[in-house]
Amino acid sequence: MKAWKMLLFAMLFFVNFFVAQPSWADKMSKISPDYPVVVQNLNSLLMARNNPEQAGYTAEELQQKIAALQLQKQTLETSEDWASCRNETGRPLAIYTRKPEDAIPNSLYYLGNRQTTDEDWDCDAVYLPNDAQVAGFNLPAGEPAILKLVDGAQLIARINPTTQQIQFDVPPALVEVLKPEQVTWNVPNLTQADIDLQIPNAPND
Repeated sequence: MKAWKMLLFAMLFFVNFFVAQPSWADKMSKISPDYPVVVQNLNSLLMARNNPEQAGYTAEELQQKIAALQLQKQTLETSEDWASCRNETGRPLAIYTRKPEDAIPNSLYYLGNRQTTDEDWDCDAVYLPNDAQVAGFNLPAGEPAILKLVDGAQLIARINPTTQQIQFDVPPALVEVLKPEQVTWNVPNLTQADIDLQIPNAPND
């Protein structure tokens, strides 16, 4: 009888272990360097709601920024995975990615068509060439740019068949366009044609 109970207990333990294991995973809010920055910025703006003009915003602008930060905070608190990028453009997509546990800075990789970045890697940003045409974004003419992702964001890149512009399926609040001098990574000055010639080499699932 005792042996039967021991066997039943062992079976229940292993079933519970495999079913409940995902709930043990750390949320991005515990491990992402983005989280404390987002919380600090959100708290500052929430304190400024009574006097938005003093903070340099109209009431509407302030509310938009608060809503964006609240979405970022929610994403970081609910996601268990680093940012991911999926390429549905039909051509290589230049991205900055790295393994978070390594001390190596982001490097430029090329994600093949219909590929998604490896779940153990952080797709930190998309490289936008100097002639990129991106729906919904005003990019500096003749210069490359960086589309930085909040940790936990899931980006899908596609080509609009009508305009031929690249479009990113991700909430605007979860991305930010940066100039090369705003990041510490190596940012080459490439055209889309240069990227099209690259052999995909990004770690992918």
